[in-house]
Amino acid sequence: SSGINAEYGTCCYIRTSLNTCVTDTTKNDVLGELPFTSELFQYSISSEKSLYPVHQLRDLGVLISSDLSWSPHIRATADRARKKAAWVLSVFYTRSPDVMLTLYKSMVRSLLEYCSPLWNPTKISDIQELESVQKAFTARITGMKDTHYWDRLKKLSFMSLQRRRERYIILHMWKIFHSLTTNDLNIQFVSRPRLGNLAKVPPVEE
Repeated sequence: SSGINAEYGTCCYIRTSLNTCVTDTTKNDVLGELPFTSELFQYSISSEKSLYPVHQLRDLGVLISSDLSWSPHIRATADRARKKAAWVLSVFYTRSPDVMLTLYKSMVRSLLEYCSPLWNPTKISDIQELESVQKAFTARITGMKDTHYWDRLKKLSFMSLQRRRERYIILHMWKIFHSLTTNDLNIQFVSRPRLGNLAKVPPVEE
């Protein structure tokens, strides 16, 4: 738009005059803030205020990192859910399964699953980070303290958070296949006689 203009003259290639890309105040942080291309652009808004790259940015409640890693968002989500779980346990005295599960579903698990199809983790450490919140909360329910986590889920008729995220992704793909939601990723579906309908996800453009 007219309000944001790229100052191409201030950009440069890394191999040439790297220090001319930025001002003196950000010269030491250049390598940590470079974009994913070989050029560093500087932008300015209508008030002539310069805009610089950042490592993390929150958009619609989701923390996006410059390296496209979801670990910072997952850690922040788990910490926020732990604080909410601690508040629930401190305010409500009862530990009955019906009350505890209702509070957990509405106030804690909803935080852990917000936009989960977008940032669904693949690292074991991230998966365990999220699962530990549910594991700790369900252990406080009456009669569940000394029960193994997976046996606890069976008794409570619960699914793990990982399984629930996989279920959300499958449901979202089903909606895309039946044109019930937008296909923002341009996913193509191929029908195979033996395998059924297969989803072909396009590669990420570099």
